[in-house]
Amino acid sequence: MMTYLRDSLCVDEERERIVPAPRRPRPDPVVPLREDPDRSAGPGMPPRGRVLIVEDEYFVAMASEDALSDAGFDVVGIAATADDAVAKADATRPDLVLMDVRLAPPGSARDGIDAAAEILARFGIRSLFATAHADPGTRARGEGAAQPLGWLSKPFSPEDLVAAVGAAVAEARRRRSSPGSG
Repeated sequence: MMTYLRDSLCVDEERERIVPAPRRPRPDPVVPLREDPDRSAGPGMPPRGRVLIVEDEYFVAMASEDALSDAGFDVVGIAATADDAVAKADATRPDLVLMDVRLAPPGSARDGIDAAAEILARFGIRSLFATAHADPGTRARGEGAAQPLGWLSKPFSPEDLVAAVGAAVAEARRRRSSPGSG
């Protein structure tokens, strides 16, 4: 028997341990028809957008996906490595990439900053860095190479994540629609 702790975790009572929860189908949300896709979904709701999550920690990725999906964002994929992130950005062309700076495996030649810089150079898609590693050296390297739309410090709450992604999607759209605003 499984006891759900939340959408992404449950207790397997036979084995007496916490395990990832099987994905339960979500009911289709009632979404009002809108002519302008940049408008918010309602008072206090962020603008909708297509988001690629790049995160090597399974539970962080699942929690981020749940929070963003529940807030009305379209999560187009989850990648755990720099190479997978570039490939999925090419295939899905999201509005924004939520990018972890340090990606597994440790000691890998490419990290999230490398992936974000390549995604920006090849596809013009900006990133929002989500990281516990925001020391001045890492920030300077990230700002210079990838020109992120912002930094979200871990650990973060679902509310902080939704607010930061909403603001970053709005800024990415503004920059794309304004010539020369890069």
